[in-house]
Order: sequence, then structure tokens, then C-alpha cells
Amino acid sequence: MLRSDGSLAVWARILLIAVIALGLVVVAPADAFATFFFVTYAVVGALLAIRRPKNLVSWLLIGIAFTFIGTTSQPALDFARVMTATSSLGDEVWVWIGSWSGAATFVLFTVLAATFPTGRLPTGRWRAPLVAGIVAGSAVIVLSMFAPEVSITKGDAEIMAPNPIGLIPDFPQLRELLVPTFAVVVAAFALAIVSMVTRYRSASETTQLQLRWLLAAIVFVLVGVITGLVLGSIFPGLNGAEWSVVIVAYPTVPIAIAVAVLRYRLYEIDRIVNRALVYGVVTAILAGIFAAVTLLTQRIFVSLTGQRSDAAIVLTTLAVATLYAPVRKRVESLVDRYFKYDQRLFGAYRDELRKALSVMAPLLAAQKLAHEALGETGAVGVAVADGDGRVLASAGHWPAEPTIEIPVRTDGAAFSAVLLGPRRDQRPHRSQVLASLGDVAAMAAIASTAIEAELDGEPLGTAPV
Repeated sequence: MLRSDGSLAVWARILLIAVIALGLVVVAPADAFATFFFVTYAVVGALLAIRRPKNLVSWLLIGIAFTFIGTTSQPALDFARVMTATSSLGDEVWVWIGSWSGAATFVLFTVLAATFPTGRLPTGRWRAPLVAGIVAGSAVIVLSMFAPEVSITKGDAEIMAPNPIGLIPDFPQLRELLVPTFAVVVAAFALAIVSMVTRYRSASETTQLQLRWLLAAIVFVLVGVITGLVLGSIFPGLNGAEWSVVIVAYPTVPIAIAVAVLRYRLYEIDRIVNRALVYGVVTAILAGIFAAVTLLTQRIFVSLTGQRSDAAIVLTTLAVATLYAPVRKRVESLVDRYFKYDQRLFGAYRDELRKALSVMAPLLAAQKLAHEALGETGAVGVAVADGDGRVLASAGHWPAEPTIEIPVRTDGAAFSAVLLGPRRDQRPHRSQVLASLGDVAAMAAIASTAIEAELDGEPLGTAPV
């Protein structure tokens, strides 16, 4: 199924496009919103699957796209015959898929949040809870598939109909057992989002930017779902308006993933968050001032003249317009403290160059080595010295006694030893850690020495014009 470059084979691409086209034919006549959701997820997922078929993220997006087929409305559904289990095969299949596709959507969202961007579950303490959440959500799907009854939305009401393949025997407590099942799915989804936040804190800069895009979109979806559930339970007559936030939030997930995978200009998410907060807060403040002043002036005019005045509205509009610039500047100063975005040109490319230089430029490599050694060894201080014993770079509290000297056994290296102070907890350094530090220091020395020799042998700017 794969080409030599790791992308999807031609025949597999044709098959994938045909399956997506078939799904579009099914969903398009039924629901405009579901069609839009299907297209956004399927297109982004297909493009990623073609280029990176081994990454689970692409297939999760395609899977989510197909779950939207089951959540579409079916206006031609014969409810009377469905209730008596005498409807057509097409109606029976549609009702059955709709009974579990909503839960499947959020289980796939959970897996997506847990595995992005690598396509693999994280290692460490989060792996077991995430596996448990995914298994619990999958159990809810299976339970919904084979429950004796399925739920159907008819207008504002939710009715129960016989499940054509209801293999689970019916008993009095079963319906009470099925009520909180969707809450289990949402809880697993929330757990995956929390794991994303934890991974974000320890990830590299580029991965942080990728996670930031998806995290913003997927939290938007979670907030929309919770809002819809709460409003639907408090105000049952909203005719589906309680899900407006989710309708807006759904397409942001594939869009966020598409931007994140492109890797360059990922810092633009900071600009989006910053500008959205600034103009959202400014709009709210000015709208509040306009409403309050208009109400006050109209009451004054009514009490004095007995009628409302259009001039009061005009004057209020002019006054609020003059407040725009100072309010915006004040809000920008507050927002920039916490959501400052990178306004530099070539921001992401500049960051990649800085990372490369931190490994290859001798002084920067020494500083990076000292910083990494400080974090990994738990020492109170670390220094990197050259062949004459001079300290090139240090981290933590330096000088520190007693000192362990770890030689860098590389001929012609810019630095020849790593000086390690005692551990902060007063325990001895482990021999395995010291050996690993020696290996890493040697590799850093080789990298910095190689680039220095390359630059000395062929000065920059000698390429032909």
C-alpha cells in the first residue's frame, strides 16, 4: 500500500478518494451542516493519509468524518414504522447507526487528542488512564450498538424505538444504566485534553506550537458539547439552538491540524489568540458602555420631554467611537502580558536556525550542554571548560564544590571537560548518569568542532553567482 517514499500507493489513493466520495453522496442530501463537517475532516484527513499513511492522526480524521453521517437528520424517516419495527432496511440501518455514531465521534476525538501529533499514545503516567478512558468509551459504543432500544430525535422530543440487532436482554434497570453513558465518553475526552496540557508543558518548542493549535480547537469543541448538554437540560425547547457553539467548533479541529502539520508560521496561533482576545474584550466593553449610556440618556430625555431622542443615540455613538483607541491600547497592554505573539518575520524559521546553532556553534553548544546537564543530573551547578581549564559556559550555581570532572575525549574539540557540582539532594551522582553525560558531551563537541572546521575551511559567501 506504500510507495518507496512512504506515501500512499496510487491505487490506495484512488480507493480512499472513492470511499470518501461515497460518504459524501450519502451525507450531502440529508444535512448541510453535517456535509460541511464531513468535507473538512475528510479532505484534511485524506491529504495527510496520502503523505503520511503511517500516522494514526490522518485516519482518525477520516473516521470522525464518517461518524457525522450517523448524526445527520433524516427528514424522510417513517417514525411510525420505525416504532413498530416494520420500517424499510434503509431506515433501520440509519436509525441503528445514529444510535452510536455520536459516542463514536467523541471516542475518536479522545484518541486524536491523546495521540497528536505523533499518532502514538504517550508513555509514562498518562498512558494507563488514557487507555482506560478509550476502553470505557469503546464499551459505551458497543453497548449502544446492541442495546434493546435506540433513541431517535423527532423534533424536540427523543423517542425510543426497537433496535433491529438488540442483542442485550432488556431489564428494568437498563435504561437508567444507559443514561450516564455519554457522560463517560465526555469525561474520557476531557481526560485526553488534560493529558495534552501536560505534554505541552514538557514538549519541544515546535511540538508546543502544534499542540497549541489543536488544543485551542479541541477545547472549543469540549466547551461547546458541555454548553449544549447543560442548555438542553435546562431549556428543552431550544429546537437545537443549544448546539450552535458545537456547530462552529467542529470544523476548527481539522483546520487546526492542517495548520499545525504545515509546521511553518505556527506562531500565528499566538497572533490569532491575541487579536481575538483584544478585539473581543474591546467590543464587549464598548458595547456595554454604549448600552448603558444610551439607556441613561433615553431615560433623561423621556423624563424631560416625554419622548425618546435619536440625537441621544448619535451623540452616544460619537462618544463611544472616541473611546475606541484608548480602550484598545489599554486592553492590548493587559493581553500582551499573557498572550504576547511573535511579530518577527521568519519567526518559525528563525527558531529552527537558533536550535541548530545551539548545537553546532561552540559557545552556544557549551551553554546548551551546561543547561541540559543541570536539568538531567540534579546538580547545584554545571560548567563546560576548554582545554586550558577555562570555563566557557555554566548553569546553576558555579563554582560548586566538590566537583566531578567528566573528560570529553574528542581530539580538537572546542571544550574538553564537563565540571559537575554535587546534587541538590546531597545524594551521590549515579554512574549511569555520568556515563550518559560523557557520551552526550562528546557528541556535542564533535558537532561543534565539525561546523567550526567547515567554516574555517570554506568561508561564507564563496558560492558562485
